[in-house]
Parts: sequence; C-alpha cells; structure tokens
Amino acid sequence: MRDLLSRLADIPPVTAGNLALSLFALPLIALLGERVVEIGPIAELAVQWGLVAAVVGVAVSGEDQSFAEIGFRRPTWGDLGYTLATAVAALLVFAGTDPVVEALGLPVAGDAGTMTAGVGVGVALARVVTTGIVEEILFRGYPIERLVAYTGSPLVAGGLTWGVFTFAHAAVWPAGNLLQVAAVAAVLTAVYLRRRTLFPVIGAHVLVWALSVMGQYYG
Repeated sequence: MRDLLSRLADIPPVTAGNLALSLFALPLIALLGERVVEIGPIAELAVQWGLVAAVVGVAVSGEDQSFAEIGFRRPTWGDLGYTLATAVAALLVFAGTDPVVEALGLPVAGDAGTMTAGVGVGVALARVVTTGIVEEILFRGYPIERLVAYTGSPLVAGGLTWGVFTFAHAAVWPAGNLLQVAAVAAVLTAVYLRRRTLFPVIGAHVLVWALSVMGQYYG
C-alpha cells in the first residue's frame, strides 16, 4: 500500500489534473444541469465532445502520449466478439439486478440516464453514440492507461477508476440506479482490461443504449 501511494504521488501535476478532469467533470456537469441550470440536449452533446477533446488534447500535447497509449488501439476481429458478448453481459446485469434493487427497496429514478427524454429519435441516437464514445474514453481508456503507467498494475488502475466513477456518480443517481450502473461499469472495466482497446467497450456501450432507445420509440 505504501509503495502504491508513493507511485501515485509521483504522478505529474498535468496528468493528475487531466485525470481529475476525465473522471469528475461529467458528473459535476450533470449535477449542475440537474440542480442549478438546465442544459439543453444539443448543448449537452457539445459539452461532452468538448470535454473529451480537452482530455485527449492534454494527453497528446501535454503528456506526450500517442492515441494508442490512451486506448485507441487498432481493433481485431476478436474485438467484435467481445463487443457482442459485453453487450449481452451488460443487458443481463441490468436484468439480474432489477430484483435486487426491488428487494432492497432502493430508490430508483425512472428517467435516470434516459436518452429519449424530450427529444426525437435522431437526437436520442446522437446521445447514444456520444455517451458511448465519451464515457468510455473518460472513464476507461484514458484514466486506466495513465494509472497503469504509474502504478504498474492494471488491476489497481481498473479498481481505482471504477471506484472513482461510482463515487462521483453517487451525487447524481439514486442508489438503485447507481447499483446497476456500477455493476455494468465493472463489466466494461473488466473487458477493457482484458482487451486494452476502446473498440469493444464503446461498441457494447452504444449497442446497449441503442437497443434501449429503439425499444422505447418502436417497441
């Protein structure tokens, strides 16, 4: 533990700041949009793309990282199989945790994280693609790769990013929703650690939400 803390203390300020931006900015923006000022759907998309551009820009220009070093590695045919398997696993987690949430009486917001609220199918699908790409870069690819570089442990890096992700979103989501999303995030984290490329986790993330959106509009 002492060695781990020492390694974390060696993280340069620019990397530490970019990690904080990557992990905490989206939940903070969501909290502000919920409690302070309403953010329209188009503005929300612009903010998310701007944020991921800033994080990637700092990583490449300020930290001298290549795109491959922060998760943009060339996919293989095997990653397609992982994409489909991960999407199925995520759907099973959502289905399997529903009875747990209900049995524990955990609060759930029916519209928490919905992509379709107040928008047409085109904007909803734009939200799906944006969320899948942006969240996987900010919560999986970039932070895991940078933490692996300094801790030397993919397991520690994955555990830290998952823990921070869950903690940061606790202020935005009710306990029931948080439990389910944290469980799915654990699946996505495990798959990223296995493949070390963003393709399967982005693909699965987008696919799960796309199925949900299409079901709400046309189901």
